[in-house]
Amino acid sequence: MNSYLMNSTTESIEAAQTESPVAARPIVRTQPCNIQIVRPQSLSGAILEDWNRIRRSNTVFNSPYFDVEFTKAVGRVRDDVRIAIAETDGNIVGILPFQENTPGHAVPVGGLLNDWHGIMGKQDPQTLELMLKAAKLDSFKFHAIDASNDSLAKYYFREFKSHYADLSDGWEAYRRWARKNSSTIKRQGQKTRGLGREVGEVRFEFESEDPLLLERLIELKRTRYTNSNTFDILGVRWASDLLREIHRVRQPNFRGILSVLWAGDELVGAHFGMLTNDILHYWFPVYDPRFHKYSPGTEMLMQSAEHACELGARKLDLGYGDDAYKFKFCNASEPVAFGMANFNPLSRAIARRQYTFRNHLKQIPMKPLVKRILRRLYPRFGGWNFR
Repeated sequence: MNSYLMNSTTESIEAAQTESPVAARPIVRTQPCNIQIVRPQSLSGAILEDWNRIRRSNTVFNSPYFDVEFTKAVGRVRDDVRIAIAETDGNIVGILPFQENTPGHAVPVGGLLNDWHGIMGKQDPQTLELMLKAAKLDSFKFHAIDASNDSLAKYYFREFKSHYADLSDGWEAYRRWARKNSSTIKRQGQKTRGLGREVGEVRFEFESEDPLLLERLIELKRTRYTNSNTFDILGVRWASDLLREIHRVRQPNFRGILSVLWAGDELVGAHFGMLTNDILHYWFPVYDPRFHKYSPGTEMLMQSAEHACELGARKLDLGYGDDAYKFKFCNASEPVAFGMANFNPLSRAIARRQYTFRNHLKQIPMKPLVKRILRRLYPRFGGWNFR
């Protein structure tokens, strides 16, 4: 084993013993991989070099969620973040960041806020199971793991698409495609001019460092969740703190992007996302409902795509799910999967049935009414997903 790996492991275990008994994990030495479990704050320069090397090896790992800065940011707002590192013949071949929401049960780092995850590097059931054993985990539940190959297919419950705007041919090419394929986008110029006439001069600030504007975005987004009978994700302290942490990150290849759309002195809308390598991940958009008739969401996304192109971005990622608005902007998609890895086929079968049952419930015609009643009776319904 490389000396830097051993030193990093020793330091992380010593730190864990003083901070939390849960974090003291032994190294599992077994063939074909040696596995170690470390904390984000114990990552050494050599491991970071391998992290970045593995990211460069596959375009799937270009997503901001695979950047070490994202994992480190989550580690600053949660104390249960760990990283499983697989080594073969002295070389790091796999990295899996995760958080242990409940003892023995893990989810991707960032939980449901993470739109792209999985093992960076060697993706196979054996490596994943060795990682879980080393971390003393009974299960790893995922919701948007790379499904471009079938290596982990036995753990999948369902496959679906993650949508994005392909900007690789430049802004003008994408703009022509968008206007041709969406009447909403084609008419947006008219609506934005109306906003300028009736409210005030329209201007778009792609990258604001003002923390007060981020607080305004969080406030608007929380109100939107409440009004749509959706669980208030940003009402969970660590989730809103994560946005604040990422907003402060200013690394050459990773930073939080807070964009703001103004009309005169009025804040019409805002978006918070992440920019890394050649991808802008469109994450938390929101607009003031007073300006709904001007379609500010469309204007913000198109402005964001244009500015991202100017910075060299080749992809604007809207994440997984079939929300109607995504099909107006996305001209490409990638396969992702929902599922759970564990060592008990019966437990996995039960979880699969539970997932199928919940998915059927979501399709019932009375879903909006049921959501409204549930949210009034149990405002924190669904909060277990964000522990």
